[in-house]
Amino acid sequence: MDCLWHASVIALVLLFLGGSDANPAARRHGQLDVNHKKQPLQTSRPYNIAHRGSNGEIPEETSAAYLRAIEEGADFIETDILASKDGHLICFHDVTLENTTDIGNRTEFAARKRTYEVQGANMTGWFVVDFTLRELKSLRVKQRYDFRDQQYNWKYDILTFDEFILIALHADRVVGVYPEIKSPIFINQHVKWSGGKKFEDKFVETLLKYGYKGKYMSEDWLKKPLFIQSFAPTSLIYISNMTNAPKLLLIDETTVPTQDTNQEVRNWDWAMEGYNHSPRE
Repeated sequence: MDCLWHASVIALVLLFLGGSDANPAARRHGQLDVNHKKQPLQTSRPYNIAHRGSNGEIPEETSAAYLRAIEEGADFIETDILASKDGHLICFHDVTLENTTDIGNRTEFAARKRTYEVQGANMTGWFVVDFTLRELKSLRVKQRYDFRDQQYNWKYDILTFDEFILIALHADRVVGVYPEIKSPIFINQHVKWSGGKKFEDKFVETLLKYGYKGKYMSEDWLKKPLFIQSFAPTSLIYISNMTNAPKLLLIDETTVPTQDTNQEVRNWDWAMEGYNHSPRE
């Protein structure tokens, strides 16, 4: 089994630097040949990770935010993976929809508001697990914070995991993906797949479908760079039997228990061990 990397959560948000078209969605990335010779991923310096895309300018985790981040030089694009009611994997940060979509204005969905227990606390809202992919795709996304640029609100929909991967694969240079297995305990409680498969199974199956595999810095990995991250250690252990791609255990505040094992990280020594060294098996 691969060794889990222990690292604190380090997120680099790529801010808008200017010099591009007014409409960031007008990128014809679909016309590019994913098999043509590409500029390789640079490995001589720390990686630039576009956390939820270029969300300082464009609503987070949208196609335009990721396209802008790639244009600005991101080495990796980062996303959070959740699941719809009908089992499709989507790119979305919150388990509820109200903070970054127009769900509150959609009267046809008013009755879907629920209260669920999430990580030991009751939460009320419109949950992604109560909506099919088609319904989620009908929503439009907005900026999370009022102080950010609001001009791109309501222009984009929620991405699927497949769509996110294709954005990286159609870039004109090698761009890695950095997906998080988000809230796996909650997702596995509310979404069921045939054959007894779990959220983690579908997550890895999607990556393998597009050829993401290989140990860190291997030939396969350099062609399609990937880091898998999660706050749930048991999810990372589980997928270690399915992929040898590098995995990172994300750590919250030291008093916040892990999502699955309910353990608090009070001693950071174990978490930072090997942080300044090369990846280990």
